[in-house]
Amino acid sequence: MDLPRVLRERLLVHEGLALGPLTTLGVGGAAPFVLEPRNRQELLLAACELRAAGLPFRLLGHGSNLLVRDEGVPDVVLHTRQMTGIWHHGGLEHALRVEAGASLARLVSLCQQQGLAGVEALVGIPGTLGGAVAGNAGGRHGAIADVLSAVTLIDEHDEAREVPCTREQFGYRRSPFKGRVILDAVLQLSPDAPEAIQERVAEILRAKRETQPLAARSSGCMFSNAPDASSGWLIEQAGCKGLAVGAARVSERHANFVLNEGGARAADVLALLERVRAAVRASSGRELELEVEVWGRDDAAAIRPASAVHRPGDSRMPCLPASPERIQETSKSTARDA
Repeated sequence: MDLPRVLRERLLVHEGLALGPLTTLGVGGAAPFVLEPRNRQELLLAACELRAAGLPFRLLGHGSNLLVRDEGVPDVVLHTRQMTGIWHHGGLEHALRVEAGASLARLVSLCQQQGLAGVEALVGIPGTLGGAVAGNAGGRHGAIADVLSAVTLIDEHDEAREVPCTREQFGYRRSPFKGRVILDAVLQLSPDAPEAIQERVAEILRAKRETQPLAARSSGCMFSNAPDASSGWLIEQAGCKGLAVGAARVSERHANFVLNEGGARAADVLALLERVRAAVRASSGRELELEVEVWGRDDAAAIRPASAVHRPGDSRMPCLPASPERIQETSKSTARDA
């Protein structure tokens, strides 16, 4: 495999980079190439050039909710960690445009400083805007779909297109944008006093710290909840708290979290997950479904080239609209990544 020359010339390129350290769980092998677009235009360029060259690729943000197998992946990875822009939307009052790689922790902090309410439920989630939109990140206090107004993505013609959206299009861990290349999104927020927002953020974060191992290395919840029962409760009832394979262990605080206690391999985590599923099946007759995404072998996570694509520079491909000046932090975040 080789990259198109324009990508080597214009993007940050890493060859044979291990993906484990780029994930919150900290396990997994390498990718042949990891590219780091620095803005929306570079991500658009990378996606279009890779498709035109017939090279499958994957999108990586903060690496939460992700388990990479020990053998790694055979595809190019586009890592959005440098796409961190957050701007006031020029045409909508109390709205922000947020790039795909912006961290949710920084977003929550900036909104609190700016007196913009609506994203407090995202505190403590160690993800990025792009991943949050693709998976409708959130919890009992709310989800990102509650404030999403529009998403800019790369469409089937390899053009940047802004797509309006409503809360009704989303569900529990369900999003119409899963598997799409997301450039940015518009969040419609509400004005409120920064002190009131900070109080809500602190209360939500305090509740999460009491029930979740936020400081540990994990991928968050490993299994999806059923409509009538939480996976954590089912795992606990099956007696799996503290169960371990190698350095991978089921959390004593929240049974739906698997922790990397230092030196765990992806194989350890996968073996532990199978033991948990078997125990729950024997205990309750329930079949747990993975919520965490697993990369490697024949998974379906890679974005495949379309049958007909055109390259950047084609007259049909518009430039992305300019954004206003970025919002700057005025103080240290109290809503840091877990």
